[in-house]
Amino acid sequence: MTWRSLCPWAAAFAWSASLAALAAPPRVLVDGCQLEQIAGEPELVTPIGCAFDPQGRLLVVESHTHQRPEDYDGPAGDRIRMLSDSDGDGELDHWSTFAEGFQQAMNVAVAENGDVYVVTRRDVHLLRDADNDGVADSNDVIVRLETEAEYPHNGLAGIAIDGDGFYLGLGENFGFPYELTCVGGSRHKGDGGVGRIYRCGRQGEGIYKIASGFWNPFSICLTPEGRLFTVDNDPDASPPCRLLHVMWCGDYGHRWEYGRAGVHPLQAWDGELPGTLPMVCGTGEAPTAVVAHRGWLWVTSWGDHRIERYRLAPRGSSFGAEREVVVQGDAEFRPTGMAVAPDGSLCFADWVDRSYPVHGKGRLWRLILPAGANCDPPRKADNEPLLTIQQIVDRDAPANPKNLTLAESPDPFLRTEAVTYFARHVVRLDRPFELPQNWVDFSSHYKLTALQAARTFGSIDEVAVDADSPLLEAALHDADADVRLYAVRWIADERLTELRDNVAALLDGPIPNERYFLAVLGAIDWLDGDGTPRHSGIGDGLLARELRNKRRSPELHALALRLIAPDHKWLTLDRLREYLASPSAVLQAEAVRTLALQSNPERFDLLTEIAADADRAADLRAVAVTGLAGDAAGRTELLSQLAGDDVAVVANEARRVRRLAGLDPAPGEEKPAADDLAAWETLLAEGCDAASGRRLFFTPAGPHCAACHQHSGRGGRMGPDLTRIGAQQARERIIASILQPSREIAPRYEPWVLVTDDGLAHLGLRLPQGGDDGQESYADASGKTFTLASETIDERSPSDQSIMPAGLEQLMTIDDLRDLVAFLMSPAAPEAANHASPSPRPAGD
Repeated sequence: MTWRSLCPWAAAFAWSASLAALAAPPRVLVDGCQLEQIAGEPELVTPIGCAFDPQGRLLVVESHTHQRPEDYDGPAGDRIRMLSDSDGDGELDHWSTFAEGFQQAMNVAVAENGDVYVVTRRDVHLLRDADNDGVADSNDVIVRLETEAEYPHNGLAGIAIDGDGFYLGLGENFGFPYELTCVGGSRHKGDGGVGRIYRCGRQGEGIYKIASGFWNPFSICLTPEGRLFTVDNDPDASPPCRLLHVMWCGDYGHRWEYGRAGVHPLQAWDGELPGTLPMVCGTGEAPTAVVAHRGWLWVTSWGDHRIERYRLAPRGSSFGAEREVVVQGDAEFRPTGMAVAPDGSLCFADWVDRSYPVHGKGRLWRLILPAGANCDPPRKADNEPLLTIQQIVDRDAPANPKNLTLAESPDPFLRTEAVTYFARHVVRLDRPFELPQNWVDFSSHYKLTALQAARTFGSIDEVAVDADSPLLEAALHDADADVRLYAVRWIADERLTELRDNVAALLDGPIPNERYFLAVLGAIDWLDGDGTPRHSGIGDGLLARELRNKRRSPELHALALRLIAPDHKWLTLDRLREYLASPSAVLQAEAVRTLALQSNPERFDLLTEIAADADRAADLRAVAVTGLAGDAAGRTELLSQLAGDDVAVVANEARRVRRLAGLDPAPGEEKPAADDLAAWETLLAEGCDAASGRRLFFTPAGPHCAACHQHSGRGGRMGPDLTRIGAQQARERIIASILQPSREIAPRYEPWVLVTDDGLAHLGLRLPQGGDDGQESYADASGKTFTLASETIDERSPSDQSIMPAGLEQLMTIDDLRDLVAFLMSPAAPEAANHASPSPRPAGD
């Protein structure tokens, strides 16, 4: 097969009509790859999914009904357009229509026997061309989605054919109830806005659930090794979009009914809650296709205007991935579907315009890859699950007792395989799940596996216990917090309101961390409600309610105070004074920390009062001093007085604030080069003070870490949460990330270089926002946000420089760095903030 290239960039003006509309051609960023446009309007408009058939012909979904305007001049239904060889010379040179009349068509897939599957928002069509004339002779609906939801692209969409069936993706459906039926007679009902992946027989002879917890698994692919992957769009305020390794019985954490922002404590996006699985990595905004080819996973990003590829690497029993941007376009490059051509090139469709309603524009591109440029598939990890999803599809596979041992594994992917085994071979369909007599003797991991299996049940569709089950009662009283939290999730998800008081009683017991506290509060709030989906974040509202509840202990009030936004309207200066007058040292500490982070300009007088009060605890005074950094120029005399204070920790903090604010020069210190990591590791090894490092982390001057990073519930959300970084990374790597922030940049934190039509260049991290209104929001290196109109951005490209600035070690003394690393390496504070501090250094720098 060869191509009649309608617009290769080697002949850049052959397709003048399309080029006139292009602000700038997409740029190829990988050496050896070539990009050419092979079609455009009017031959093809608003294309979405695409696929090649066994004869090498290209089928493309051409949308005419996606939010169709009243004055739209086009066919009444969507079409499946075909690009074929008209004269047998081996060139794809002829456009025709294979089938038409669909409503809200999303995707197309072709089986090895030539059967064509068209997925629309609410059904799956099986098309056949018996006489091979390029026009479908039969059109049978084999799967149907019955629902009142009408939004076009959050119903059925993703499809991947395999063996004797196919995988089918269903989006969150705006939380509307639905019934999914197939011609074979099986049915599945769902609600709650839980995106799912199903499997169905080739002729529609049966359908069953594979995995759940997605927002919108818009595209699905199988690798040659039998691993299943999907790309999942992100909630409004909880980026990034996700590349996911799909496991049978996998739970990926999302439920629409808890709010589209994605920040509800009962929602997980990266495996944060027990029983949920993490992502492989983040992807570009609005991924619409994922394809396995030459060892990479290739992804189209509609929202970031680019083609990405991911190199998988073993991580536990699953995978992480490194991203590479291959093609980068501007705001008029909107790649959608993608398919591998018989010659090994990649063909992808382009929606062109940011407008969701159909608009009569469209393009088709071909990416030619250099010969021999393959990526070796990831090696199989030693502890990779025993069965791929392709093998598990055989529901008659014999039981393997070895799967039971996986229930004890700390790896959530291995435990998920054990869940499959439990649900198939241990949990009985003919009677409720019975609580084993020796339940208390099981490990926490084993209990979690058993709970997941009991909830999943043998059909992978049903709930196996009721509100009066001793299983849930035992789980709520378990010594392990994850087991209790899984029970809380189960009760909330199924709205078992009879157990509301049992959940509320957990607030009187041990609270091991912030997530647990918020999840329990969120569950109580949800069980008290009417079941209406929540469409805004609720965290601060719940925390304010806890602060108003006078029956709560000072320790719980302190925890709520730590987690609520410092500028919440409940936290007036008078109310903070009340907390500061509390006999509880824990509550006093959180009150002054909140005060130090507020933006109210009147806070400085109260901070001054605390810092200068010799009767206050030294640590409280020192934290108040850090808050004065926000008005250091107006408090120079006070800071000079405090720098001579008799209490060493107060004096040291005042000196540091003056130095970081530029009021005093930094001491002359000889420091190694930033890339001499061995020298730095030796230099920072001893003499550290984690409490001092904590104060530095939250000081609004100098490195100002908290502007972008959270720790223990406080701080910004633009960068990674560093609460448990010490348990997740080695000390050497933490030091390297401070000294060389661009050395490793996770995909979700990759910044953009944006050149606007006035010639200015901007560096920013893309911020989450709902929809596409033509405005794009970014954060700069200082944590401040800025907005650009999409139409003013002439050029955009991913940056290899982190948004976290280099040279932070020059803003700090060696002691500062020692303290900061010590703080990051220290364990996360349990229950409420940890106020113990080591003996302070003698006064002086």
